[in-house]
Amino acid sequence: MKYKLLLYLLLFGAFVTAQSQSKRFHTKTFLVINDTIKIDSVSINPARFKVFTNKNIEVDSLNYTIDFSKALLIFKKPSLLNEVIIQYTSYPSFLTKTYFKFDKKLIVPNTNNLSKLYSLTSNKNKKPFQPFEGLNTIGNITRGFTVGNNQNGVSNSSLDLKIGGKLSKKVTLRASIIDTNLPIQENGNTYKLNEFDRVFIELFSDNWSINAGDIYLKNNNTSFLNFNKKVSGLGINASIKNKKSTIDIQTSGAIVKGKYKKVQFNGTEANQGPYQLSDFSNKYILILSGTEQIYVNGSMLKRGENFDYTIDYNTAEITFNATFPITSAMRITAEYQYSDREYTRFITYNNVNYKTNKLSVGGYFYNENDIKNQPLEQDLSVEQKQILANAGNNIDAMITPSAYEDSYSENKILYEKITTGTEAIFQYSTNETDVLYNVTFTYVGENKGDYILKDVIASGNIFEYLGTNLGNYNPVIQLAAPNKLQLAVFKTEYNPSEKTSFYAETAFSNNDANLFSSIDDNENKGSAFKLGWNQVIFQKKWELKTTVNVDFINEKFKSIERIQPIEFNRDWNIETITGKQSLVKTGFELSKSTTNQIQYSFEKLELNTTYKGNRHSLQGVLSKNKFSTSFNSSLLSNQNSNEEGVFFKNTVQSKFNFSKSWFGLGLNSEKNERKESATSNLLDISHRYQEYESFFGVGDSTNIYTQIGAIFRTTDSIQNNQFSTANKAKTFYIKSNLINSETTKLNAYINYRKVNNSNLIDEESLNSSITYSQQFFNRFLSIGSSYQTVSGTLPQQDYRYIKTEPGQGFYTWIDYNLNGIKELNEFEIAQFSDEAEYLRIILPTINYLPTHQNKFTQTITLNAQQWSAKKGLKKVFSHFSNQTYILVDSKQQKQENKFNLNPFDINNDNMLGLNFNLNNSLFFNRGEKHYSTTYNFIKSQTKNSTTIDVLSNTIQMHQLQFEHKMGKFWQFNILTSITKNSANSINYNNRNYNLKNSSINPKLSYYYNDDMYFSFFYELKNKENTVGNFESLNQQKYGAAFNFSSKNKNLIKAEINLFNNKFEGNSNSPVAYQMLEGLQPEKNYTWSLLFHRKINSFLNLNLNYLGRKNETSTTIHTGSIQLKALF
Repeated sequence: MKYKLLLYLLLFGAFVTAQSQSKRFHTKTFLVINDTIKIDSVSINPARFKVFTNKNIEVDSLNYTIDFSKALLIFKKPSLLNEVIIQYTSYPSFLTKTYFKFDKKLIVPNTNNLSKLYSLTSNKNKKPFQPFEGLNTIGNITRGFTVGNNQNGVSNSSLDLKIGGKLSKKVTLRASIIDTNLPIQENGNTYKLNEFDRVFIELFSDNWSINAGDIYLKNNNTSFLNFNKKVSGLGINASIKNKKSTIDIQTSGAIVKGKYKKVQFNGTEANQGPYQLSDFSNKYILILSGTEQIYVNGSMLKRGENFDYTIDYNTAEITFNATFPITSAMRITAEYQYSDREYTRFITYNNVNYKTNKLSVGGYFYNENDIKNQPLEQDLSVEQKQILANAGNNIDAMITPSAYEDSYSENKILYEKITTGTEAIFQYSTNETDVLYNVTFTYVGENKGDYILKDVIASGNIFEYLGTNLGNYNPVIQLAAPNKLQLAVFKTEYNPSEKTSFYAETAFSNNDANLFSSIDDNENKGSAFKLGWNQVIFQKKWELKTTVNVDFINEKFKSIERIQPIEFNRDWNIETITGKQSLVKTGFELSKSTTNQIQYSFEKLELNTTYKGNRHSLQGVLSKNKFSTSFNSSLLSNQNSNEEGVFFKNTVQSKFNFSKSWFGLGLNSEKNERKESATSNLLDISHRYQEYESFFGVGDSTNIYTQIGAIFRTTDSIQNNQFSTANKAKTFYIKSNLINSETTKLNAYINYRKVNNSNLIDEESLNSSITYSQQFFNRFLSIGSSYQTVSGTLPQQDYRYIKTEPGQGFYTWIDYNLNGIKELNEFEIAQFSDEAEYLRIILPTINYLPTHQNKFTQTITLNAQQWSAKKGLKKVFSHFSNQTYILVDSKQQKQENKFNLNPFDINNDNMLGLNFNLNNSLFFNRGEKHYSTTYNFIKSQTKNSTTIDVLSNTIQMHQLQFEHKMGKFWQFNILTSITKNSANSINYNNRNYNLKNSSINPKLSYYYNDDMYFSFFYELKNKENTVGNFESLNQQKYGAAFNFSSKNKNLIKAEINLFNNKFEGNSNSPVAYQMLEGLQPEKNYTWSLLFHRKINSFLNLNLNYLGRKNETSTTIHTGSIQLKALF
């Protein structure tokens, strides 16, 4: 509904206010065939003229000349480019058009033939309606409906529309409406993300803006009200500017899309991931795309395959790239927003700021609360609401029985209630006549429940009663209480002079953890304040500044997100922050420039009356001539009622720069002694390490360079009340950019690490990335290579199949054993849309196998078509071209003290996951209609490991395609192939096969004219299974097709096929489904009709009809209609 409303608003705004825009700025794409390109038919403006390659890299103006008066672009070396993008501005039409007193078309020779005379009466056609006229628009709207006698009616829609432009001289519109109807988000493989479903409209001018739809609310101007929220609603910003002051106002209201979550864990040695970011006891969560912030040892990372990590938002898993090696010494923190479907959640955020040259005063109010009478995933009964009302803030009291009576359905897992002794228990049942219950089982801990997980089927888990406290599940659910959080913040900043500034911030919070209950409401309200003073003591060649800060946070104060530094607890030796906090910080900074500065600070932290800590910090950067050094040290002394500690940290790195090289040394160390106050014994959580690094580099670090380095680390832990060596680690690395030219690029990164553990097995890891690309002989030969090695893990995935509307899924269920139970090995990829009614859902897992991954890709292109204008042998070779693509992505079970670096060793017993693909295509007369021939060799091999099976598949195919135009009307095509296709399942023998396939498919087409042609074709297939039940298939296919395409509006395609399948074997088996491709033995008929009509310049209509029949079934009809508007 919201998409329609927003679209109507857009249409209304466009029709009422859209005005004509300047269209004199152009972007055109040209193929570089020779050295000269004619850009336009008239002269062009030199202003804003640019030339880009097809990779959006601007071409230096030294490589071309431009004649603006003739609109001619002349390249000095055209062979280096194959396609360019040109941006230019045209002159106003009144300057370039040709003026006549009379239209030349109306001037006729002096003659007595009056029939040649023209009337000067205007016959201008009415301009057709264009939606959003006057605005820059791109995108489409699609609405469709599918119906058939083998399925219910299904509607489908998509919307992808971007609009921008001026509504008036001062008002600008920018909008993006994307609704692809997909239940997934884009994976985080790139720094920038494209969202599948987003509605966003913005109206703005110089002093105000209105944002509606899916927007971001954020505030980083205050310490206690710091947040970044992804919401769906309305936000308004306005600025009132006077001569000496400015008032900024912001107000907003929205539905919250997600909740804030912070997860901390340590990295695992020799494991780049994936790491699970959920800590909800194996509960599935969906991370909202783009909301994550990932920190390692306190430093924030950057998302993307070319940066530090990638993330799968749908499975909540993060994987670190080979160029960012993970070790057990790394502390990983993830902050993100996850989709929360417990209650409809509403947010309001408002702020007002008054600013002058010396004074700034601001007020902020934030309210986020669940609407308690609008639960989403839980339908609360009166009894359950009373449980929440009696629970107060006690989560352990928010538990209720989960069973409720339900009707039988083959897609549900249901239970009957039986009595054992005096106790009523639940037992799995598929009997329709039983009184059945829908029961949810919750994990409660080992030997704390009465049920265990017995079996896993396609539609879910089956649990079985074992006995009191003999299991780990109970038939209960954890109720989620609706909550509310309100914050009010007041902030003042005063700058009496350029050298002096004061600031103060006060915050009040109201956090109600259970809106159904008034119990514990005395714990809801809290407060916090912050005071600060900054003073410049002197400001000459060096500048000296001092700071004083005082923070106080009440024990009941609740913030939206983290307000302390990311590693605050670790820096202060705190496990969990409890009670009121007071932090006093003072310090000074002496600086000359950004490369010469020293900072010292003293901090005093108190938590309640139990914890006290004093921390000294010294950090800075110093440089002179070719020498530079940076340092960061701190010393903490802390104590509480149970322990006392001393924590020293020190990091120093020095670098010597020479003319074409550099050399550096680094030291990183920590010593944290934590003792019991009563006995002075060292606690086991005490630690100590020392890390030394040296590196040497040659070249230009911004272009071509090589740097090698070594890191040595010794880590100590507590053994027998003293520090003893726990492990020693050695790391050696190389990172380089060896070649960086227009035709050749080569860079490499190699990181080898070995850890010698005192009490555990030694660890080794190798992470590397090498990429190479080069073009030879004026692009006749192009080569691209990439090789990676990664130490990581392979998740052992569980999955479920859920039923959806026909055509909306990808899988179909076939009851091979006729027991009526949907088993995991009975689902196949659907061959026909009306049968595609199941989706496969990947479930979160806690089972990961350590692996060593090799990934190798190779592309080789031979292109002699550029010699088509040559003579002799080059002319002969110009008819040929060849493309080769190789991909090897293997994950092998990790072996102790051994790396298998051969990416082509794919048949060893340690292989857990594999994706191998070799594709070579040899072309003759590519793109031509005469004797066009293509030979393809394809070989693929895959291996997938899940919790229920290990499935391997191998395909090898030789394929020959031939196309030839005979005369003016006839065209002959033939496609022939020989294929070997094998599959091997460890646990399901009925899925094993080894097929030898061959096919020949001639096709003859008659072109009646340019708009219409007929085709007649025949295909003969032979398939033979050489294992198992030795199934065989002889298939003959006869068909005809008709195509009609008018140049402007209509397209008609019709096709009819007759299949004659001579099949021997069990037709109700996975092997038969693979061989018959979803068809049945004996005669099968399929037919289709597609009608496309271009109604006007922006509206298209599609009608599609499919039908099929075999000898044992009724005719199945499927029809769809789709209307698509282009903008």
